[in-house]
Amino acid sequence: MVTKTKGQAPPSEAEFQQAIAQRASRWYSACLRITRNPQLAEDALQDALLNAWTKRHQFQHGARLETWIHSIAVNSALSLLRKQKPGVFSALDDEVEDPAPSAEQAHHHEALNAELDSALRNLTEVERVCFVLRHLEEWTLTEIAIAVDKNANAVKQAVFRAVRKLRERMPTLARTPS
Repeated sequence: MVTKTKGQAPPSEAEFQQAIAQRASRWYSACLRITRNPQLAEDALQDALLNAWTKRHQFQHGARLETWIHSIAVNSALSLLRKQKPGVFSALDDEVEDPAPSAEQAHHHEALNAELDSALRNLTEVERVCFVLRHLEEWTLTEIAIAVDKNANAVKQAVFRAVRKLRERMPTLARTPS
């Protein structure tokens, strides 16, 4: 984990390389779940890494570099979706905290990954994006509403519909508490 303190210079190339080595697969996974397209996910991640490096002087000291890049990657994926469907999504300007999952959570996510990816294909794009941002990326409803340019109630309904559909297709998810 790379954390900067006040008064320090922007992140170095070595710090970026360390963050990329540790978290690139998670950033790609987030982009893939949002875009549902491996090429778009790769493009989003490349754009995010380039933007992060170019704008490293804007990095807020005291924040986690990995979290900052994660937020840029998610916004890049949403931006690519916007380009495909103008007016559907807008970027989230605020940094989103990206807490590291516990070993149990990581194992649970790994075990459900293939089943979840298959079930996500049955959701509408808005349902899928709202579900991924809420339950996999742990964004708040307000943050999602800003990102997808909808009100919080519409986001809440999209997440609710997504969870209901996923529970129908994923018996293991149906046993998991809300």
